[in-house]
Amino acid sequence: MNRTARAVTAGALAITTLATLAAFSAVPATQAAEPKKPKPGTVTIYLTRHGETMLNTLERAQGWSDSPLTEEGRLSAEHLGAGLAESGVKFEAAYSADMVRHWETVSLALDELDAKDEATRDERLREISFGKFEGAKNMEMWAAIATELGYANVGELFSDPDFDFMEGLSAVARLSEGSGLVAETPEQVAARAVEALDDIAAKQAKHGGGEVLVVSSGITIMLALETLGADVSELTSGIENGAVSELVYRRGEWTIKTINDLSYVEAGSD
Repeated sequence: MNRTARAVTAGALAITTLATLAAFSAVPATQAAEPKKPKPGTVTIYLTRHGETMLNTLERAQGWSDSPLTEEGRLSAEHLGAGLAESGVKFEAAYSADMVRHWETVSLALDELDAKDEATRDERLREISFGKFEGAKNMEMWAAIATELGYANVGELFSDPDFDFMEGLSAVARLSEGSGLVAETPEQVAARAVEALDDIAAKQAKHGGGEVLVVSSGITIMLALETLGADVSELTSGIENGAVSELVYRRGEWTIKTINDLSYVEAGSD
């Protein structure tokens, strides 16, 4: 091979080598090592009302006001946890509203479930604020609502088959205007509660799904359920203390499986 041919061959080899090296360098060093992300899984939320409180027994409006659980309330929270454990539920996470009654309930239930981690507090799960009626006697608040809505008295309001409970809550917000105290509308509460549930479910779905315990309050639970498509018209007495509503979240869509279910508390009390 003459000198010119050797030069051409060497040049071609050099170009081929450089091209090969360039091809390898174009691939990020970490690409092959990147772990596969888990597919979003199905999440089941056990949406639960807190146990009975002192203000419940005193029949006073308890929204952003707070009080501890009664002895009965603590027992029902323990029975809830025992019933859930007996059913074989394994919670991947737990959340509660940020007040004493919610935290006591979720903590006592988790103790019965031998959970290793504490619940996460989320203020978006708290009860509706009743404004100037916070801590007032329930009948005092409802008497004011009846007058605001044009009824002669509370008895006439409650006997009206067409009375809209949500309209009554909206009246509380109007009656509290100018008081300087926060009074929420049903729409505001529903928006924050569903936002919280969406966030909780989406986060758990990214970790493969599973069961999540969430403790909130009665009216907030009803508003969330209604917003997610449930029929709550039969809940004339509201959500019971310790009752569970099961919500299934998959790919951004919600399905309501049960509402106001006391079977876990009942099973745990046996």
